[in-house]
Amino acid sequence: MNILRIENGVLILSELVKVYSLCQGTKLLIDFARNQKENYPVIYKACEHITGIKDVLKIITEVLDTKKLDIKDDATPRLLAIRRKMKANKSEINKNFEKALRRCKQDELLGDSEESYLENRRLLAVLSQYKKRVPGKIYGVSAKGTYTYIEPQESVFLNKEQEQLRMDESNEIFMILEQVTLNLRSEKNHLKAFQRLLIRFDLLSAKVLFAKTYNGIRPSLNKAKRMHWNNAIHPLLYLQNQTQNVDTIGQEMELNEEGRFLVISGPNAGGKSITLKTAGLLQMMFQCGLFLSMDENSSCTWFNQIFSDIGDNQSIENQLSTYSYRLNRMNFFLENANAETLLLLDEFGSGSDPELGGAIAEVFYMELYEKQCYAVITTHYTNIKILTSSLDAATNACMLFDTKKLEPLFQLSIGQPGSSFTFEVAQHNGIPVELIEKAKAKVSENKLQVDALTVSLQKEKSKFKKINSEQYRSQNKAKKALREYGAKLEKLQSKSDRINLYIEQQNKFVTIGKKFYEILGKFKRHKTNKATMEALKKLASIEKSKILDADKPVVLAKNLKSPELPYQSKKKAPSAKEIAEVKKKEDERLKKALQVGEKIKLKNQKSLGILLEVNGKKLTVQLGNFIIKTTVSEVEI
Repeated sequence: MNILRIENGVLILSELVKVYSLCQGTKLLIDFARNQKENYPVIYKACEHITGIKDVLKIITEVLDTKKLDIKDDATPRLLAIRRKMKANKSEINKNFEKALRRCKQDELLGDSEESYLENRRLLAVLSQYKKRVPGKIYGVSAKGTYTYIEPQESVFLNKEQEQLRMDESNEIFMILEQVTLNLRSEKNHLKAFQRLLIRFDLLSAKVLFAKTYNGIRPSLNKAKRMHWNNAIHPLLYLQNQTQNVDTIGQEMELNEEGRFLVISGPNAGGKSITLKTAGLLQMMFQCGLFLSMDENSSCTWFNQIFSDIGDNQSIENQLSTYSYRLNRMNFFLENANAETLLLLDEFGSGSDPELGGAIAEVFYMELYEKQCYAVITTHYTNIKILTSSLDAATNACMLFDTKKLEPLFQLSIGQPGSSFTFEVAQHNGIPVELIEKAKAKVSENKLQVDALTVSLQKEKSKFKKINSEQYRSQNKAKKALREYGAKLEKLQSKSDRINLYIEQQNKFVTIGKKFYEILGKFKRHKTNKATMEALKKLASIEKSKILDADKPVVLAKNLKSPELPYQSKKKAPSAKEIAEVKKKEDERLKKALQVGEKIKLKNQKSLGILLEVNGKKLTVQLGNFIIKTTVSEVEI
């Protein structure tokens, strides 16, 4: 495409093939859009403005062999003549070379490889000590000098002629490509439109294919500043965990005008930062038109600005410490944040003395809060947690921690701040209990009590959250069942209406038909049809008046089919094999039940008999004063 912008530029063959592929791909897309206009109206609308595809393809296919992806032999008469001559020449060269090869092999002048190929020429691999015995042009020797590569004398002139033909072919192809380029340059605007269309659909296709790897969905968009994510998962973390067969825990997050600030606290290595990064990445993906890794009932909103302060960005070059960098970023946020801004702040207030840093962090927090912006913040500062609980549009959240197993659960819980679990995490990481107890002794009693209370509250909340989750699942299950019931009821009602309409119509037909046959029977002995016709006219007149007087007369619906009756399972007639198997099992059951000396009942006999002998399926039975022979199948139990 860039060559077409240059005035005297000429497309080479590979570039022409690319232009052809561009046009062919566009044509396939347009054909699909037109054929599926009703099913995919959005795709059709995106393609309907594209024109000129046939004209451009005609320019290319007049000279390009679309199967071989080469210039056609008959693109011009001169090229056709050149290639015919080249083909004949090549045949003659190969014929002469084969003669020379057989002659040299017979004289044992060749090496093991016998021949080589260099500069579009077949060369004999002659042993160097015999090179003077082979007439021709020497083109070189092997690395060790063992072989000398010779072009047979018979092929020298023909190869020179072939080389000239190749140059003529190249020049002719250049002229053809020059003319094609000139013709395509006049279609430059169409080609740009093709390119834009395919790029657009390639991008959409890439988004869909990428989304399939992490089960991405298209969430709904809230025009109001409200977002609610269910089971939100970091897509890259999901892909990494998938390779290791590890489950990825989804988070539920919500930001709205009543809760613009979400402050996440909890233990180190508990998942605070990854939750923050999940929020930032998914929001950026949404605003870039990518599918999101969350449940389908989630919703998103739009932010004009997304600012972040994540990680340690100290700079030796600019003489910035961690805290200096954070102060610079905070100053930038204070100057630029507004109601259309989403802030992502990791370890808010850290990098300085806890008391002094906490105080200035609290001031920054209130300044940002007053700007009506939205924020997801992680922190360990108690004063920030307390401040959050006192603000109407701010919400505390914590990462849950299993105090029994002393390990994080990586689950976000909304509604209360979390403990840092400093001593628990230290114990989990192998710090001796004696050192932990010494550390606890240096902490004020009030601080320990507050931390213990926070842990206790978190346990209680985890318990209630589990109960609420079960209730929520049950409620969703009930709603789903209710929806399914409503849909089935609606379907059955519709089917019932069709059945009633069909029956009403059929009853009408039966009634009219019965009256019709009564009239025919009444006048069947008349010699003429006059009386019959009069009676039929009268019947038609009566029925017509009924139709005109009725509010909802029965109308003949030609397309009304016989409704499907409720499915009734029919007993399938048993096959001969099944009958034989049943009979065999019954015989075996009877045989096991038969004991010599016991009384048995025979079919078609009123009195009982005494079993005397069992011989396979044959039985000997005494019936009164008679002894009879019978079979197992004749016995009733």
